[in-house]
Amino acid sequence: MTHHPHWRFRKMMPAEINQDPVQGEFFTSTSDLAERLVRESIQNSLDAARGDGPVLVRFAFGGKDEALPFDQAERYLDGLGPHLEAVALSDVDRPPTDTGNEDEDAAAYSAFDLIDKQVPLSYLVVEDLGTKGLTGDIQRNSEFEKDNRFWGFFRSVGISPNVRGTGGSWGLGKWVFPDVSRINAYLGITRRPDEQRHLLMGMAILKTHHDDADKYPPYGQYAVCSTAEDAEWLPEPVDSDDDSDGVLDTAIEDFKLQRHRDAGLSIVIPYPNEELKPDEVERAVVTQYFLPIVYGDLEVEIVADGDVRHIDGTYIDEAARHIAKSDRDDDDESAESLVKVIELARWARDTSEESLLDLRATTSSGILAGQDLGALRRQFDNGERLGFRLSTNVTDRKTGTKTRGTFRVYLEQDDDLPQGHEYFVRGHLRISQMRHIKSFHARALVLVDQDSELGNLLRDAEGPAHVVWNPHADRLKKRWVGGYERVQEVRRAAPLLLGQLTEVPGERLRNLLADLFPAPPSTGGDDGSNPPPPPPPPPRSSSAISIRDLKDGFAIHSDPKHQKAKALPGTTWLLSFAYDVARGGQRAAFNNFREGVKRESPDFDLFDGSLRVACRGCRYSVEGPNEVEIRVLESEFYISVRGFDDRDVIIDLHQQVPTRATGDGDE
Repeated sequence: MTHHPHWRFRKMMPAEINQDPVQGEFFTSTSDLAERLVRESIQNSLDAARGDGPVLVRFAFGGKDEALPFDQAERYLDGLGPHLEAVALSDVDRPPTDTGNEDEDAAAYSAFDLIDKQVPLSYLVVEDLGTKGLTGDIQRNSEFEKDNRFWGFFRSVGISPNVRGTGGSWGLGKWVFPDVSRINAYLGITRRPDEQRHLLMGMAILKTHHDDADKYPPYGQYAVCSTAEDAEWLPEPVDSDDDSDGVLDTAIEDFKLQRHRDAGLSIVIPYPNEELKPDEVERAVVTQYFLPIVYGDLEVEIVADGDVRHIDGTYIDEAARHIAKSDRDDDDESAESLVKVIELARWARDTSEESLLDLRATTSSGILAGQDLGALRRQFDNGERLGFRLSTNVTDRKTGTKTRGTFRVYLEQDDDLPQGHEYFVRGHLRISQMRHIKSFHARALVLVDQDSELGNLLRDAEGPAHVVWNPHADRLKKRWVGGYERVQEVRRAAPLLLGQLTEVPGERLRNLLADLFPAPPSTGGDDGSNPPPPPPPPPRSSSAISIRDLKDGFAIHSDPKHQKAKALPGTTWLLSFAYDVARGGQRAAFNNFREGVKRESPDFDLFDGSLRVACRGCRYSVEGPNEVEIRVLESEFYISVRGFDDRDVIIDLHQQVPTRATGDGDE
C-alpha cells in the first residue's frame, strides 16, 4: 500500500546555521544552461554504464502541448507550494506579473506563481538506458556511502559516492537539475539491474525560509508520507512493490518515460527554464560528447514537438553541421571545426596502439629527441595525421605507489585555421576551457583514459565544473606526488610536439642581448637584502628587442634593422611578469605573486583566460600562471599580453638554455 507521497521539509533546530545553497556559483560562470545540463547529466549516465552496449540518453521536452493539466499535476507538487510561497515572500527581486500579455506573464511568473495560478505543468525528461540506475542501499544515510548512487543522488550535496575511474567527484553535478527547474525541484525514477521494482523520489533545493511558526532548510524531499518526527525521519522512495495506488505507473505514463523494462534513471524536471531549447541541447551534445559518440559508447535522443533527433556515430556529422555559424572565426566549436575534429576522432579510434609513436612525457623542449624528426616533419607538412602515446610516472602520495601512466595525442596540420584548436578529453568528458596551441595552424586531440591513475590525478586537478586542469589545485597537492608536473606534461604535450614539428631550424644562441634584461628573480639568500635595481633601458638604437606599454598590458617586439636581429630566429625566451609592489622591487613582486598562487588566489592566471596573449613571428606556450615561453621564428616578431588592471607590471625576460631532462620529475 502506498503512503501518499508529498513534499516535506524538516524543521530547523534553533542552533542550526542559516545558509543558502551556493553550488550554482561553481557552474554559472563557466557554461550556459544547456551545456551544463548536457555535461552533468550525460556524465552521470556514462559513469553508471552497464558495459554491455552504448548508453542512450534521452532529452524529451514536454512543452505547451504536452503539459499536464494542473489538476493532474498536483500529485507531483503536493506540499511544495507553501515553501515556494515562503521563499517568494522573502525575495525582494520577485518579478512583476499581470502585464496583460498571457505569454509574457507566464514567462515572468515566480516559482510560487506557477503553482498559485495553477499553470499547466510543462516538463523536461532526462533519462538513460543501458545503465545501472541508482544502485545502493536505500535505507543508508551516513556521512559517506561509497558506491551508493541512490544516496549520492538524493541524500548528499557536496559529497560524492564516486570512486576512482569516474567522471565526477564533487557531488555537485545534480545541482543542474533544480537549477534548470523554475521551481528548483526534480523527480527521479530508477530501476536497478536484476530488480523488477521501480523507485520514485524527488529533491528540491530552495533557500532557507520560514513561515509564521517554523524555519526550514533549503533541502526538501518528495517521499512517501511518514509520521516520524523530524529528528527520526528518513525520506523513503515510493516503491512499486508496495504501490497499490499505481503512483509509479501513473508517473511513467504522465511523463511518457521509457522506464517500464530497462534499468536506468529517469529525471523529470518540472517547469523547465523556457530559455532551454532543443537546438541548444543538440549543440552541447555535439561539442561536449563527440568523442564517446564517435567511439560508440554513447547515443543521444532529443525529442520535442513530435520531432526525434537521434545522434549516433553516423548522424553526428550532420548534427555538427546544424550548429549555427559563429561570429568568431577562431571558434573551435564552429560547425566546420567540429566536423574536422570528428574526422580526427574517427581516425584516432581506428588507429592501432601499435602504430602510435611512444614518447616520454616532458615539460621541456626536445620531446621528440631520438626520433627521426626530419621524416616526422615531412609527414606533417604533407598533411598526414600523427599519433603519439606518451608515458609518465604517477605516484600516490598516501601509499607511495608509483604507476606508469599514458595518454595519447593526435595531431593534424590545417592551414585554413586562423589559430590552433585543441580538444582535451578525460575518459568521455571534454575539458573544454584550455587553449595552448593558438599560435599553430593545427588541430590536436589529447585523450586520457578515465580509469587510469593518470586519469584519477587529472580529475583531482579539476574544479566542480570540470572544464580546466589546474596544476595548483589543492586536492592535487594532497593526493599526488609531482601532481603539478604531471598536469603540465599533459597540458603542454601538443604545443611541445607542434613546436618541434614546425620549428624553424637554427642554432640557439645562449647569451644574446643578456645585458638588456635583468636576471631572473633570485630565490636564494637569507640576509633579506634585495638585488640592485635593473639599469635603465638603453636607447632604441642599441636594442634588438624592446618593450612598450599598452593600455591594459605590454608588448615585446624586435627591431629587424638591428644588427643582432638576424640571430633571433631559433632562440627561446622565458617571459615572466607580476604586479609591482610598493616596497622590495622585482624580487618582492615575484614573491608576492608566488604567495598568491599558493593561496590559490593569484592576481591573475594565464591558465584561466583572464589575460590575452597574441603574437606574430614567434610561437608561445603558457608555462605557468605568469610565465610564457616564446619561440622566435622570424627576425621581426611581436608578442603582447593584455588584460591587466591599472597597476604597474614588473617584467622579466631572459633567454632559455636547453637542458637535458633527468629522472621522472617526481618530488
